[in-house]
Amino acid sequence: MLKKTGFVDIDIKNKEESNKIIKSWNFGEGTENMVLSAYIRAKKTGL
Repeated sequence: MLKKTGFVDIDIKNKEESNKIIKSWNFGEGTENMVLSAYIRAKKTGL
């Protein structure tokens, strides 16, 4: 999705405490097994 919108040098790293962060959202038990909290860095081309 990021590449299709013109981003390059994409780097995605999951947050060390991802499960703990997601559990704090209170969306229900097991949500932390379906989504990931991450840092995303990328550059936009053409700017």
